[in-house]
Amino acid sequence: MANGRMLTKGLLMNNHYLKVSNDSKALYQYLVVFADDDGIVERSMMIDAPLQVDDSNYKELEQAKLIISYDDQIKVVTDWNALQTIRKDIYTTSEQVEVKKKLYLRTDFSYSTNKDDDHVMISLNDWITFDRPKDREKIKQFQKSLNVSSHTKPFDNDF
Repeated sequence: MANGRMLTKGLLMNNHYLKVSNDSKALYQYLVVFADDDGIVERSMMIDAPLQVDDSNYKELEQAKLIISYDDQIKVVTDWNALQTIRKDIYTTSEQVEVKKKLYLRTDFSYSTNKDDDHVMISLNDWITFDRPKDREKIKQFQKSLNVSSHTKPFDNDF
């Protein structure tokens, strides 16, 4: 996991982010900093205690679609791939194998747990296998080489 993470002006101007309480905004920033290279973070006292946050703050972030709650302890930063670009030579895949199995990339590179979402283009594990390109054409080619696996569907560039 990196020692530094990016917070962009785009995030700080995002309507979903702007609508949450200041405590939840601070929590979100901590989650981004503590997340692994796939945007998955385990809830801990290092996050909750200094901010004095509780379950309601996590729920607020989830309702704002800023995080996905895998369970009580494991959270996923929904727009991770828009916020972070990690070179493949320093990327370390998440140890959260079961969480990664349930994540899919949408056409805007945000995460979804709904494989039937019309905007899902590839599973996270397949995307990682294919070196995490942020080029939709490369992803289409990869899908063709897989014969479009059962957990993803072909997508158009009309999104």
